[in-house]
Amino acid sequence: MPWKPVSKRVLIAALHKQRCAKVSEQGKHEKWQCGCGQHTTAVPRQREISPLVVNNIIEDLKCLPKGWLK
Repeated sequence: MPWKPVSKRVLIAALHKQRCAKVSEQGKHEKWQCGCGQHTTAVPRQREISPLVVNNIIEDLKCLPKGWLK
């Protein structure tokens, strides 16, 4: 599925809605963990997240329901 760039604000709001939490802030990325605690992903500190990175975040957080980022 081809994704469009997503605003970081929209992505963070969707992560909070799914009960994800920011675990750490190091370097150019923030580390986020899903509600179940088994999956983590890196979110870059940019205003706009590229389509490839959005796809990687969705794959990393595979425990979240399908279509959670809309």
